[in-house]
Amino acid sequence: MRMLLLIVIAFVAFSCSSGMESGPRGNADYDRLVKGFQNPPTEARPKVYWWWLNGYVDTLRLREELRAIKEIGLGGVDVFEIGVPASENVGQAIPAGPAFMGPEFLETLKVVVDEARKLELEVGMNLASSWNAGGSWTKPEHAAKTIYMSKVKAHSGSTRIKVPFPTIPKLDPRGRTRVIKYGDDGKPEFRREIAVLAIPKEADTPLDTTRIVNVSAFFDSEADVLSWVVPEGEWEIHRYVCANSGEQLFMPSAQSVGPIIDHYDSSATRAHLEFFVDQIRPLVDDFATSPIKYFYLASYEAKDFAWSTTLPESFRRMNGYDIAKFLPLLFDNSLFDKELVERFQFDLRMTLSELMINNHYRKAKEISNSYGLKIASEAGGPGVYTIPVEALKALGSLDIPRGEFWHRTTRVEDGVDIIWLVKEIAAASHIYKRGIVEEEAFTSFINDWQEGPADLKPLADKAFAEGMNRVVIHGFTHNPNAEGVPGIGYFAGTHFNPKSGWWKVGRPFVDYLSRISYVLQQTDFVADVLYYYGDDVPNLVPPKNTRFKVGDGYDYEIINKEILLGQLTVENDKLVLPGVGSYHALYIGGAEASSYEVLEKLAELASKGAIVLGEKPVRTAGLSKDNEIEIKLTDFSDKVWAQPGTNVRSEEGKIYSGILPIEALKQLNVPPDFSYPENENSSLDYIHYRKDGLDFYLVRNTTDQWVNSTCRFRQENKSPEIWDPTTGEIAAVRTFEEEGGQVSLPLSLPPHGAQLVCFTPQKSKAEGQPLPDLNNVSWFRYESDGIYVTAGVPILTVDKEWTVKFPKGWGAPDSMLLPGLEPLTNSDIPGVKYFSGTASYTTSFDFRKGNNEAKIVIQLGDVSEVAEVWLNGHSLGISWTPPFQYDITDKVIVGKNELRVDITNNWSNRLVGDAITGEKFTTTNIKVVNRTKKLGWEHVPLVPSGLIGPVEIYEMKAIR
Repeated sequence: MRMLLLIVIAFVAFSCSSGMESGPRGNADYDRLVKGFQNPPTEARPKVYWWWLNGYVDTLRLREELRAIKEIGLGGVDVFEIGVPASENVGQAIPAGPAFMGPEFLETLKVVVDEARKLELEVGMNLASSWNAGGSWTKPEHAAKTIYMSKVKAHSGSTRIKVPFPTIPKLDPRGRTRVIKYGDDGKPEFRREIAVLAIPKEADTPLDTTRIVNVSAFFDSEADVLSWVVPEGEWEIHRYVCANSGEQLFMPSAQSVGPIIDHYDSSATRAHLEFFVDQIRPLVDDFATSPIKYFYLASYEAKDFAWSTTLPESFRRMNGYDIAKFLPLLFDNSLFDKELVERFQFDLRMTLSELMINNHYRKAKEISNSYGLKIASEAGGPGVYTIPVEALKALGSLDIPRGEFWHRTTRVEDGVDIIWLVKEIAAASHIYKRGIVEEEAFTSFINDWQEGPADLKPLADKAFAEGMNRVVIHGFTHNPNAEGVPGIGYFAGTHFNPKSGWWKVGRPFVDYLSRISYVLQQTDFVADVLYYYGDDVPNLVPPKNTRFKVGDGYDYEIINKEILLGQLTVENDKLVLPGVGSYHALYIGGAEASSYEVLEKLAELASKGAIVLGEKPVRTAGLSKDNEIEIKLTDFSDKVWAQPGTNVRSEEGKIYSGILPIEALKQLNVPPDFSYPENENSSLDYIHYRKDGLDFYLVRNTTDQWVNSTCRFRQENKSPEIWDPTTGEIAAVRTFEEEGGQVSLPLSLPPHGAQLVCFTPQKSKAEGQPLPDLNNVSWFRYESDGIYVTAGVPILTVDKEWTVKFPKGWGAPDSMLLPGLEPLTNSDIPGVKYFSGTASYTTSFDFRKGNNEAKIVIQLGDVSEVAEVWLNGHSLGISWTPPFQYDITDKVIVGKNELRVDITNNWSNRLVGDAITGEKFTTTNIKVVNRTKKLGWEHVPLVPSGLIGPVEIYEMKAIR
């Protein structure tokens, strides 16, 4: 039966100061959310990476920048001192400042702390000059380590064999010189013998580990001599030594070179954290009341194979066997049986993961918390590096898990962008109850001063729809010199500072990010399916709906081994994570191997009534000393897995093979959480949150066209409201259709638009007029007295001549007359063609009185990048995203109207112009743009700029 949708929309303007009635009576949570949505607090507002390039800073400018940060609505900064690539510092344009964490640096940091306190801004502190963790204060015993090997041949009957200290390659895996402290004997100052092995030379067969002899007890490391009687046959003697890897900080400032720490050693982590505490505590007196709220550990991007002195004993304790006989495998795995290699490497990766999680991330949290600080980190790391951690557990060991996503830059593997790390961080935050999902946002190598808020918004919305709830903008470059634009910049990311072209009109964009962040921080993620992502390490979560998808209209949560074993239970046939959520089904990924304890837990859940789906593994993960686990696995597989095609719950206590989550949900009669008639077009995306009877859906338009659709939400006995994060306005939908456990209402979303749809427990009375045919409507919106629609045909196009005024001293004429709107980049006048800044457009138009009951709106058309508008002297405000639309009902007059539109663009075009013409209107250290193609500014395409239009006026007719 086709649904007849009846709708009248009432707009309710909520304001924390207006005293107007707000939503469900007596619902304190609702009132608090409304207040926070309209005026988001500091903790919901975006932060920035505050790049201090080469450690060169000016305290006066630091104060000015902090005040600008407060004024634009940001919530804080991460102080990030870092070096500059040679290509971005030609002629030493950015001189070397003082050493990171030295006395002069600390004096400057004190200025920042005091100013941030006055402004009520949060400060985070990156624990290195660049990354990874480390610095000049790191002692050899705490510096990163790796394993080295030397080998000699030995013949039967030999009793005294010289085995030299391993030769340490001069270059590390990045091609950089290893910086290692050596003693007078020519050996590394820090070194530890691991093992000496005697290995028989066997031809054409995999090496049998039972024939490897550990002869470490007979070796004199000082004399480099093995005293051992070599048995019959040909042998090799291998000597394995742990010493510093010599790997240095990735890109430190000139005075701050130093080694990275051993991330697997808790004593190294403690020494590193305590160094920062000891240096900073005198600046703040008490961390608990200081603006410095957390320390930040950047993503782990070390390249060398990691070893630590505690690894052998930790490996034995975790896996039940000794690592020594498998050391040859680290240098040549072709010596061993393939399956043996895979199982050992599984155990080794898991051991390294546990060492890093416990000795680095968890230890850093413990130390930080003891001083009233929190720890934040990209513990899962970007997927372009070998990160030896189980990502969810690592992120969950922190106070603040952080990920990252990039702008116009991808690393695609098997069709998946592996540096879009959002779903992973959100899952960790959810299942470990951390509350915050931070994202390093808008990182890029190819967009210097070429994007505006409308370009960044779709990326932010996509990240919000995967679970992000706080933005960390990458980044804000400190500019010591107040003169010159766009000034110095870090070589990656979005240039977001007061020298950015649209900074002064950027507040509405910041408020937008803050409103959505606030609502998502205050509520809990809702999903229908749990996805167990397996036992292996590294285990990274791909972007939403890529390698795993439930089906259109359903979302999923990811769970790991620790939470699966320790917290997952069953209540009333539903899977439950206490304090997190409940789920209809659990799906286990298609890993070939799994641990027996996981399989036992799955069987237990199934026996209690849970729906468990997945393919059974073919073997257990890792090695064992006998076949006991393998026998258990076979027995388990035979008894627990249902045959493919079995209907869910037809056999009690079974794990259902061959059934996809979407099939199971359909069998259980669970309708989609969110759907719309055009589902197959995939034009809309969503995410669902809930708190104390209130449900919030963020719905985003993934296309560059208007989308009007009747959307269905899985809700009962609740009333919908539209929360507009662009304006902060809230419209209560008084009439809607409820049927079959779903509420239907129409949404009209502009290109890349997004809305929050809130469902409150207070049921409204359904009454009103039928919904207009959306096929004949270009867009519509909600107002207090009904729904206003337009067929998309303007009643007036403002196509008269426009006068454009330009600021003096930037190469453009003071003013020029445009017969019609077109990009400024089409001009033959170089100063206009390459103009960057704010151009002021003015014109007039005659307006004839139309429908008295209609709303009158003006739409600017194409804008690059941000518009601020006045009509008849009245400010209409700033618009930064499509549809660049204003309600002028109360401002337009019958007769002649004066219109002014100020358009602010980016610096890219002026930088291009300077490179082509040789003029010097701009100054920056960024000489190479699009670092993938290594283009200079003269090769960068111009970005169409200005008011491009068409500027049109529409009537929006009311339906009451």
